[in-house]
Amino acid sequence: MSHQTGGQVLGTSNVDNSSYYQENKLVLNTTTAFDQKEIEEYESLPYETKYEKDLEMEYGKEEISQKGVNGVKTEHYLITYWADEIIDKTLTKTDTEEPTDEIIRKGTKIVWRMLEGTENGRLKYWHKMRVWATKYDANCPGCTGRTYSGTQVVKGVCATDPKTIPLGTNFYVTGYGLCRAEDIGGAIKGNRIDLGYEDAGKGAWRTGWTDVYLLTNAPE
Repeated sequence: MSHQTGGQVLGTSNVDNSSYYQENKLVLNTTTAFDQKEIEEYESLPYETKYEKDLEMEYGKEEISQKGVNGVKTEHYLITYWADEIIDKTLTKTDTEEPTDEIIRKGTKIVWRMLEGTENGRLKYWHKMRVWATKYDANCPGCTGRTYSGTQVVKGVCATDPKTIPLGTNFYVTGYGLCRAEDIGGAIKGNRIDLGYEDAGKGAWRTGWTDVYLLTNAPE
């Protein structure tokens, strides 16, 4: 119902304001300083080397029958950040790939051979080695003039690493001649030998690589 006053029509308004509020509603955009990320960390698992005796392979020879492969351990973490700072690190899972052992076949078969043309004639040997050879004598401060075995240091007496050439082994050294392992030395390790002389200053040997032929003490 309406009535007129001063030429104007007064009454109840039928205007729908819902569209106004929808178009002008307040939209709030929020952000957070928290963040999470999944990462993986890896650890290498080294393989082991195992040796197997081969009765048909010649002593001193080696062959790889199975190549070693490193394994890997993978750790999965959930990292929680607050404003780019790590506030939590949780291990969620671990995967492990086991390493593969390397297997090396070592020859144990003793094969006797003949060495021709030496100044000592034909020599029967069971193993040939490449060694670094130096020379020495007993004329040094503190030296007793005796070898580890109690013999005199003269030509034909040599110092060896007993793990490589056992004491008491007779062998032939190319360029030097016959020798017997009767001495040891702190610097004589692995494939190194020291060639004895009564006076090393007059010895003909010059330091260098040479071949050695083992004549005795073959492994059973």
